[in-house]
Amino acid sequence: MNDGKRHRRAGCIWVVAAVLLGGMLLLHAVPAAAEPPRFAVVLAGMKAKLAATSDYQCRFETQSTNGDQTRDVLLAYYYRKPEQIRMEVLEGPYPGSLLIYNGETDAGRVRVLAGNRLVAFLQRMLYGEFFAVDHEWVVDLRGNGIHESGWPHFIRTHEAYLSMGTSRFVREEILDGRVAYVYRLVSDAPEKTMAVKSEDLWVDAETFFPVRYFQYDEAGRLIRKAIVTELRFNAGISERLFTEFYPDMD
Repeated sequence: MNDGKRHRRAGCIWVVAAVLLGGMLLLHAVPAAAEPPRFAVVLAGMKAKLAATSDYQCRFETQSTNGDQTRDVLLAYYYRKPEQIRMEVLEGPYPGSLLIYNGETDAGRVRVLAGNRLVAFLQRMLYGEFFAVDHEWVVDLRGNGIHESGWPHFIRTHEAYLSMGTSRFVREEILDGRVAYVYRLVSDAPEKTMAVKSEDLWVDAETFFPVRYFQYDEAGRLIRKAIVTELRFNAGISERLFTEFYPDMD
């Protein structure tokens, strides 16, 4: 009996040892969680993705504020290299309006067609189709225009923000079923960063596209936000979309 007990005890010890050893091997087999990329690395990723992008389109929800005024606008947004941009106002103060911009051939002007037919007729009669890119009728409440809405401009301004402030990773978050990195940017010189003191920024982890941002002034007031959805890359957007208000896309 004693010998049997000893054998059973020894067998149990070997089973426990095997389980512990297997657990240790399993722990060693699981790689350590990847460190989230620094924001400088994200900006480099943006540049690489942009270099491989011929066009992109999305729904672009924006809000801008100035004092007690707030303006919300929902856009169908199209971008085509080298610097062609089309905005279709879906919701907001001027629904149905169209804006077309070509930064390569006419960087100082934007072509505009009002959404209301009567207003569009009067616009063409009195002002024509072209307005300066900084005209009060074609900028948001912070003075930002269509020429400052593209991804290349975002990269340039955020390189400047990074050189004049700090950034830190906050968390990962799921947006529309995709992983996004959330960063907090703080400017040391808001007077040089369009009055933006801080910004919460969501970057798609796979494409590095900025899919959401909230910008605040020195008093902590929200002064601008943007939310991007239905983002598509390299869809082969027709150039006619940037030369005609109502192209026959068929």
